[in-house]
This record gives sequence, structure tokens and C-alpha cells, in this order.
Amino acid sequence: MTVNTLPLSEKTKSGMASLIDAVSTQARVINALILRETKTRYGEHKIGFVWAILEPAIMVSIFVAFFAVVRSDNPGGMPLVPFMLTGLVPFSFFKDSMTQMQGAIAGNRQLFAFPQVTTFDVIIARGILEIVILASVFTILLILVDLGGWSIRIERPLDVLAALGLLSMMGLGFGFFFASLSPVLPSSRQISGALFGRPLFFSSGVFFTAESIPPFVRDYLLYNPLLHSLELLRSGFFYEFETTHGQWDYALSWAVGLFAFGLLFHQAMRRRAIVGI
Repeated sequence: MTVNTLPLSEKTKSGMASLIDAVSTQARVINALILRETKTRYGEHKIGFVWAILEPAIMVSIFVAFFAVVRSDNPGGMPLVPFMLTGLVPFSFFKDSMTQMQGAIAGNRQLFAFPQVTTFDVIIARGILEIVILASVFTILLILVDLGGWSIRIERPLDVLAALGLLSMMGLGFGFFFASLSPVLPSSRQISGALFGRPLFFSSGVFFTAESIPPFVRDYLLYNPLLHSLELLRSGFFYEFETTHGQWDYALSWAVGLFAFGLLFHQAMRRRAIVGI
């Protein structure tokens, strides 16, 4: 009896071709989902993206006005307006991406009738879209601040991008976790809001530097990887500031760990999440 077998090189080529085809198909699906999410969020309301810019601009203005009254010096030697901008918007790379991803499965339940669409696709599409929007908003606001008279000179752009990447990875990790959990446990949205809303907002260095707080408080707050990420971002952004507390290895460990945990949890819960919606 003769068994027809392909040579090893042919098997390798066939396997690579199948992998490339699968990746290409998934990329097209995710791209289509991103376009669908964009149309859903901004298609019917022309002012939608404008509000995405106005909202952080208004928040920055409010907090700048408040801190200008409360204190007369610049935090860490950094100009107050760019300081606030580099806290509020980068924090949103974590918070907003996580929040937008939470309802991805429930919000796209009708799409699971198509075999090409998976829960991973709808979740990651929302995360990517939010990060792209925030990156665009951050860039536009930096340009507006520069035109407004605050000179924007970024000392180490790669460090800024790396810190934004760490914040995004942490947001994506929690996003996968809560997106997979919320169809099974709807109250998880309230839990995530309580845990990752104001407590993290006021303890992650959005309004302060680690050096400016008392050591006995700082020792506890430095367990927060978001504080490390914002310290590293501002250290790369401003010539006037160098962090002595932000650690790349600590923030990177948390970012990779949370992202891996989110993916593993989603892998374990994806079938139950579809059933639960």
C-alpha cells in the first residue's frame, strides 16, 4: 500500500500559506468591525469626533484653572497645561479602552451568526479603535497647546510612545477580562467602575508627581503600575523633569501580565460569554 506524502518543504509552505491566509482573513474582519464601530459611534453625529477632542480639552482647562488657584508653582518644574494634558489623556489610554471594550460582546451579538466573526475580533476592534482615537486626540491637543503659546518640545518621543503602549496594554488586558465577564456577570461593569474609576484616577499621578507626595504615601502608591507609566511618560516628554521613581521593568511586567491574563481569561470564558448574552 502506497501512502502519498508531501515533502517536508512542501508541508512547511502549505502550513505557512494557511497561516498567512488565516491571519489575513482575521485582519480583514477586524478592519471591517473597526469601520462598523466608527460608523456606529460617529456616523450619525457629525460632532462626535469633535466632542472627543473637546471633552479632554474642557477637563484640562478646568483642572488647570483649579490648580492655578490652589498653587502658584509649576509641578515638578513642568508647565501646568502640558503637565495636565500628559496626565489626563494618557490615563484615558488605560481607562477608556477598558470601558469601551466591556460591552463589545453584548453589543455585537448579531454578528456571531457569521462564522468568521469571533468574540476576540469584536473586543479587540473596540480596543484598537479607542486607542487610535485617543492617539489622534492627544496629537491634536498637543498641537493646539503649542499654538496657544506653550512650547511643546518632546525630549524622548520613543519613551512617550512606549509609556502610552504600556498604558494601552493594561487597558486591553482589563478590557478582555471585563468584556468576557460582563455577559455572564452583568454587575461586573459596576464593579469595574468602582475599582478603576475615581480610586485610580486620583492615585495614578494624573495631578501629581511621585516626588511631590510624602514618602509614607508614595511607598504605597508606587505599587500602582499606572503611576510608573505616567512618571516615565512625563520623564520622556519634558526636558524639565526626570523621574527617580518610575521603573520600566515594573510597568512592563504589569502590562504584559495583565494583557496575557486578559487573553487567557477570554479564551476560557468566550463560549460562556456568548451563551450569557
